[in-house]
Amino acid sequence: MVKYINREFKTALNKLKFPDSWFWARYTINPYSGCEHACVYCDARSNRYYLQEIQDFENEVIIKTDIDKKLDLRIKRARTLLPDVVAMGGVNDSYQQIEKKAENTMKILKVFFKYKFPVCISTKSNLIIRDLELFEKIATNTWCAIGFSITTMDEELARFLEPFSSTPEERLEALKIIKKKAPNVQVGINFMPIIPFLCDTNKNLDKVIRKSSEAGAEFVLFSGLTLRDSQKDFFIKKLKKSNYKDAVQPLLDLYNGKKENWQEYYMRLNKKLLNLCKKYNLQVRMKRWIPKDYRKWNYKISELLLNKEYKDSLEGKSDSSMKWAGLNLNNLEESILDVYKRGEMPKLRNFNSKIIKFITPYLNRSKDLNLKKGLDKFL
Repeated sequence: MVKYINREFKTALNKLKFPDSWFWARYTINPYSGCEHACVYCDARSNRYYLQEIQDFENEVIIKTDIDKKLDLRIKRARTLLPDVVAMGGVNDSYQQIEKKAENTMKILKVFFKYKFPVCISTKSNLIIRDLELFEKIATNTWCAIGFSITTMDEELARFLEPFSSTPEERLEALKIIKKKAPNVQVGINFMPIIPFLCDTNKNLDKVIRKSSEAGAEFVLFSGLTLRDSQKDFFIKKLKKSNYKDAVQPLLDLYNGKKENWQEYYMRLNKKLLNLCKKYNLQVRMKRWIPKDYRKWNYKISELLLNKEYKDSLEGKSDSSMKWAGLNLNNLEESILDVYKRGEMPKLRNFNSKIIKFITPYLNRSKDLNLKKGLDKFL
């Protein structure tokens, strides 16, 4: 039995130094601490989140009392807090079982709708369809994206990896419903983590992406498995006691071996995934929310740079200057168009001659508000 604890927290909204380039989030918020889904591979078990030190992660769930009221006051009183994408539930699932009763997630969403904050949610629960109307309102008002996390279409394996989540089929069915009844919401699949020697078979890769496409997904975000400290210890211990214990040694060999072997493995995996997404007509990035204030072109050019760098990195051609130029541009306190008009582009952080040459054609088109055709190439 899961123990529920009501506890008041000092803060509600966390601001990131740079917007996350996967989900385009500037802010994060967790309606709860701990997660009943009890996924055996969960990255939140690692020491970096300190959760293991304060609670029994899956057997104790802390309900953040009055979090919606604290959030409302935080936004209302802030002088410099600009609306931007909020990722909900980074270290727990916003729609875990307690949400049926506590409704923290629903309450938080109403606050974001009130203040016109765009929202991005990742979940493994079909409970999310309860808030369909609210998502459609947020999407119409600003922007809303939902990603259903799926690691495998094998029901038995999924039950081992994610014992108390909705089944993969139930998640896909929820995606279909959202696509049909909330058409302005951007929906897709977070194919993560892809666990080596368990979820990386050609059959599973093809089935997850094909089923995602058939369900109406617009994007598939994919990534591998992190294997850190206490997270690693917990996951390996579970594997050794399961029907999947044969994967333990190959997995440890891959992560403990030469860096070159690990990189080669993921290069092969990425190539397969890119080909499958192309085959089933799925994007590998979600479309970004674009503000209407001075940040408009900063975010558009940042999206262009970060998407190109990401796709290049999947092919082994990573460019750190392009990555950091894209990230730093998010924090520019004036429009890049003004900087461009003054001829001061080289003064921007990480904007070398190669990057300036790359983005100049798009900036030139922006004078006629005709950037879309150029950007679509990379989105």
